[in-house]
Amino acid sequence: MSNHLFFLSLADIFSVYPTIFKELVSTRESQTLIYLPSDADWQERMYYRLLEVQKRVNESVDNGVEVDYVAVRKDTHSFNHLSSVLNISPKISPNVSPNGFYKTPKKKCQQIRGKSLKNKSKFWNLKTIALAAKLLAKAPKKVQFENEHEMRKVYSLIYDVFRYKVVLSNSLNDIKFYEQFPECIGDENRIWLMFYELLRRNFKQRFSEEIDLQYLLYCESDVEEIAEHLWKFRKPLAASVARMRIKFNALSLSKLLPIHLQNEKVANAASNTMVTGWINPFLLRDKTSADKFLHECGYILQEDDNTHILDTNHYRWDNVCPLFVSCVPQDKGEFTKSKIVTQHYFVIQDKAFSYGPAVMSRLLDYFQLSGDILQTHISSPRSTAYLASLFHSVNRLNNFYVYGAGLNLKEYRKFMEILGVNNIRIFAESFTSFPLESKRFGYVVGIFANPPNSFSAISDPIDLICSRGGDLSMLEVLTESEISAEGKRRVSLILEEQLLTLQLAMSRPQIQFLLYQTHSIVSSENQDMVDYIVKLINETSLRKHQSVFRERKRLEAIAEAEVANIPAAAMGSPRKRVPNAQAEEKVKAQSATEAGTTKSDGIVEVSGVADESEDNVVLPDADEFMCENIPDICINQDGCIKQHSIGCYLSLIKRTKITQLNAKYLIKMAEARGLFDTADKSTGPKVKGTKTLETNIEPIIESEYCSSRRVEKRINIDQLISRLMTNTNSSVNRIGIIKASSISHPVKFKFKRRECKRYKTTLLNIYQISRQQSGTFRYRRCSVESLEEICSIAICCLQRKGLRKYPYPLHIQNLEI
Repeated sequence: MSNHLFFLSLADIFSVYPTIFKELVSTRESQTLIYLPSDADWQERMYYRLLEVQKRVNESVDNGVEVDYVAVRKDTHSFNHLSSVLNISPKISPNVSPNGFYKTPKKKCQQIRGKSLKNKSKFWNLKTIALAAKLLAKAPKKVQFENEHEMRKVYSLIYDVFRYKVVLSNSLNDIKFYEQFPECIGDENRIWLMFYELLRRNFKQRFSEEIDLQYLLYCESDVEEIAEHLWKFRKPLAASVARMRIKFNALSLSKLLPIHLQNEKVANAASNTMVTGWINPFLLRDKTSADKFLHECGYILQEDDNTHILDTNHYRWDNVCPLFVSCVPQDKGEFTKSKIVTQHYFVIQDKAFSYGPAVMSRLLDYFQLSGDILQTHISSPRSTAYLASLFHSVNRLNNFYVYGAGLNLKEYRKFMEILGVNNIRIFAESFTSFPLESKRFGYVVGIFANPPNSFSAISDPIDLICSRGGDLSMLEVLTESEISAEGKRRVSLILEEQLLTLQLAMSRPQIQFLLYQTHSIVSSENQDMVDYIVKLINETSLRKHQSVFRERKRLEAIAEAEVANIPAAAMGSPRKRVPNAQAEEKVKAQSATEAGTTKSDGIVEVSGVADESEDNVVLPDADEFMCENIPDICINQDGCIKQHSIGCYLSLIKRTKITQLNAKYLIKMAEARGLFDTADKSTGPKVKGTKTLETNIEPIIESEYCSSRRVEKRINIDQLISRLMTNTNSSVNRIGIIKASSISHPVKFKFKRRECKRYKTTLLNIYQISRQQSGTFRYRRCSVESLEEICSIAICCLQRKGLRKYPYPLHIQNLEI
């Protein structure tokens, strides 16, 4: 017997999670790409999107459609047994828990439970063992279950076999079973199954009336030979198990298991007589019809909240999860075969998978948002269908998207079609496969993030296995007892998927809130993961704002340099002209006045200097994420979700300031764009005032009269019109040029013209080149008549050289060269 195996198995398998998480965080590359709600490009897109919506609304109203009918409301169900919770937002602020608004304390919620079977070993029978043997064969055989209750019994048996595989395999190796029967090597799963069945009946002979049935079923499942081998070695096997219990002081067989497998939660859940699930609102439209239907099926509503144990054939509505019902049927097997389950009026589901959807369905009203909701993964199709059913009563929701179906896409879509769920869109692609630049999630405002996790906190893993169609690989993962290299790699992949899911979800500007859900007891998957990702996203956002700050400062420095260099370039000589004494005195007085103003505003000036530092850049509230308390959605408002949500970890992450894309946002953006003449003129890059350069140009000093208060004058309309009709200097010039262009009607200009030295130089160079080529070059002074000839010759030269651009002819008078 290998003691090393037991010491290894008794270790806590979840103790490796923090170490792997730290290694993963330290080796990940720092995030550089992120999009924020404060980005100008995103705000502009949202502005035009809202503007287009407003235009469509205006067109509908102009066409005679009433405003109330422009936004079409969905036909929803009216399950109002949680009416005090369904509409949180009109009465309660999104940042305040609603439980503080009740003057009188509400009654406390008590956890509902049903009676359990005393002898749990009778829960499994020969047929259950035979079906489990078919599933555990080397080539698994196809099994057709009569009902869901039978399916749950089979997989609960397989779960317990995998749970005790460490004890079973160690005992088989102790008596050298595989050396005696080498043909059994490679068929360990079925050997563990038959050994566990023998161990459960304490190595005793079956009753005589069951022997024939056992032989028939075991032969059909091809395990009769294995059962005979184990029966022959029943005494050595029993002795081996006894020695193990003595050696490790195990009062019960479960004490030989690893810590996380010692709980008999599966057997307790399987033997529990209570059934939990939710009423399908697509088939039963309101609570009245649901109560009537349950009454017709023989179930009575138990309204006494003080009684926490349900009686047989009674049911009760849940205080936290809408549509959720707990009932105790006379026989679970008959209940699963009744029309209430087979016709999908009632969907069986563990309550641990219902808290997340129940909270998520209320967050749009809680934050007063409208838009699309996205779910990142499908851990349980029934839980996803439950969330879609809750969204059926939420008018703020436009679309509900679910990603991560993978190869099960057709199966999941068919399941939704059978239930009648028509407000969901399922995709096979993984959420993490879409880059941040993708516009596929443009209208999504909230995300329900439920990435893969260890599922170490769920009380009934069989519900998860059955909802996934019977996933044996998931059972093996849930019953791992050794910390192997393959297990560490799998844990690393799970943590990486969780990090990437949260990171990509929180790096999109349209996402305003995120609900993170796991079914784990490991802090590395729960609070540590949330704290790390919130800190990472906020630091990345701050770095982006600091980068924008540095770029703005760089542009300001360039602008300052340009402002400082322009006067110097314009000056022909560095000679300075000393201003007169009066101007100098006024400049000194103005400087003294500015110094006094700066001194009086010392606080503002100090803060302005401090803002020049990159370290003082503050992350806007609209870009910052924070952790919010889960809203108390219980009808009694007693915080029972914290007490009863065993098996489910929830964390609500939201932006510090929610950006609501509504009419107020549209008006605010329009004001920022200056459509109401209220734009902030200081939004552009500011250029610091530069030191006045000493030039040869006298400074223009405003007189005291101009700086004094001017008296407003009444405007005379006639004088204003006559002033506007008077010809300006520019208009007279244009008129004179047009007239001068006619050779036959020469006009002499009576205004002073300026000469263009560059144009004259160009003409002369071209003319000189043309004269050199013709051999008749000579310097001479030309008059106005000869200048026209020069221009025409120059233009002809340019045309011969194939140049498309040539100087425009100017009409110049009294010009001598």
